[in-house]
Amino acid sequence: MAYTAQIGAAFNVEGSFNDFFITQVTAKGVPDFMTAIMQQAYPTALVNEDYPNKPLTFPSFSITHQGSDVKTEFQGRNLNNGWRGAERMGYAEINCWISYDRASGDHMAQMRQMRDMAARVFATGAAIAILDVNGNPTGNPTGNGTIVRVQPIRDVPVPQDPNPDVMRRRLMVNYFWMERATAA
Repeated sequence: MAYTAQIGAAFNVEGSFNDFFITQVTAKGVPDFMTAIMQQAYPTALVNEDYPNKPLTFPSFSITHQGSDVKTEFQGRNLNNGWRGAERMGYAEINCWISYDRASGDHMAQMRQMRDMAARVFATGAAIAILDVNGNPTGNPTGNGTIVRVQPIRDVPVPQDPNPDVMRRRLMVNYFWMERATAA
């Protein structure tokens, strides 16, 4: 029997967030400068979920989850009938990556387009269905009836990359969900 975590487990939340971003970042199409990368191993060539453990391709996005904190605890951690837990706030870093050489002098316009693509995903906030990634990590995970609420992105300054060919734009996203477990 496959392992299924409690509703709102962090792995399920992060996996659902990543799945949503990968699907939505290209939902309105891709700019011409990204079509070559899309013909490679999509979506892994376009969105790197394992940065810095996996090498980058250019142009691309990366998602790195920065952990989570308890935002709100309820009395006795009681949520509703038969459930205990707390509201959690997670942090995700989304980076846009460009190679100066491959951009052929058009790096600023390309970076702005990529930033806007990422911002559009969460522009009005988002409600993402939490998928049971733990129970079905390689197939098509199903939803468990709960959601993650995501705030719009915010730009965060980043120092120049040590590699002189790399340009990076750093975006941060906060998200909230109810981490639950059965009371018994």
